[in-house]
Amino acid sequence: AGAMAADDDFFLPSIEDDMDWLETLRELKSRRRPMRRRHVEVGSSGLRRVQAKQEKVDFSVICKHAGRSGDGGARFLLDIYYEPHLELKVLASLESVGINLRASDAEAVDLKSPSHEEQDIMLIPKPIFVEIPDAASMLPGR
Repeated sequence: AGAMAADDDFFLPSIEDDMDWLETLRELKSRRRPMRRRHVEVGSSGLRRVQAKQEKVDFSVICKHAGRSGDGGARFLLDIYYEPHLELKVLASLESVGINLRASDAEAVDLKSPSHEEQDIMLIPKPIFVEIPDAASMLPGR
């Protein structure tokens, strides 16, 4: 019962595997793009306009549900992420559909951000849209 076959450690990680993984992590970290972030609150139609522009212009979005407006329409908090050299293009593009990002100050995104979504945005070389469900929709029975 206590006998171990010679290849039982085949699936155990080796020092070489660990070193390869560390090298992969270093390479991924070096590929992160410096990004800027601006915040804007929009209704459903504003969200659709932002999504339509995202198909044409390089920026990423984290979208959080922000409840309802006075008229009962859904509201969304958007964090818009873009590379600094694309700032004017992103601002102009969204302004052309009535979204005023200039009202929000640009913030540099910390390369060591603890947010998995921000890490994905900095690492993935194409625009992404991330929807964060609101806490109320995640309660049991909803």
